[in-house]
Amino acid sequence: MDIIQEKERLSALYPDLSDEQLGEVALGLEAGIDALSYANASISAEEMKARREALVDRRVRNITAFECRYFYGSIKYFELFDSTRELLYSSLIEEKNGISYRDVERWASSNGQLQGKINKLYENLTRDIEIKDIFETEETLPEEYAKLIREIKVVETSLALNISLGLNGTFDIYKAFGKGESDKNYSVTVTPETAFAVRNKLSSAHDTYFTLAFNSEDFSISIATVPNRSATKSDADVAICIKTKDTLWYDSGAKYFDTSALVAGLRS
Repeated sequence: MDIIQEKERLSALYPDLSDEQLGEVALGLEAGIDALSYANASISAEEMKARREALVDRRVRNITAFECRYFYGSIKYFELFDSTRELLYSSLIEEKNGISYRDVERWASSNGQLQGKINKLYENLTRDIEIKDIFETEETLPEEYAKLIREIKVVETSLALNISLGLNGTFDIYKAFGKGESDKNYSVTVTPETAFAVRNKLSSAHDTYFTLAFNSEDFSISIATVPNRSATKSDADVAICIKTKDTLWYDSGAKYFDTSALVAGLRS
């Protein structure tokens, strides 16, 4: 934009504005901001600048929310503990994990820009944590975790499949099911008798993959049905993911308990 020519054009529309004020109007229009919302001869150019910057910031935040809403990428391992979209959005808005909403442009989700943000987010999330993916190995989890997984109970009722874990404590619960559907419950008291329905026979998401995660500050665990890694079509797998402050374990649930009821009818 030629700022001088733009100010000359705008001077005919806003004859009461000073040269500095016209400059603020020009910059706002370039950023997609309606000049009528802050172009006012009764306030200083400095005040117009502050209002323009606030409006631009709000617009970029709204664009970020829109773009994240229609982003369908995933973040390896961490998607088993939280919605990728929400994790991406909160990191962008709070400008943490090395990314910022200020860099997001319209149509970012369609041109791959947000995938680049996901890659940066993953890089920073894993910088100080060791990833131990032992899914396809003979190695097993440390005994304290293996014992917990062996105690998982899967109970089938006439309506649903329910899962109970040998957990005692307060957790934020994350559940995902179907295509992009998820919900959360915060500060839930969990005991070994607490049961969570993961496959409801009357739900449209009954024959889709699910994730059930228990999150706390120092320890989180997730159980999820995932596509089978083999080259041939077969039943889905059950993944177990455990995250502490310095280590993330990813393993096959079939090593520790009968997963057949959880994957029945789920094809890779």
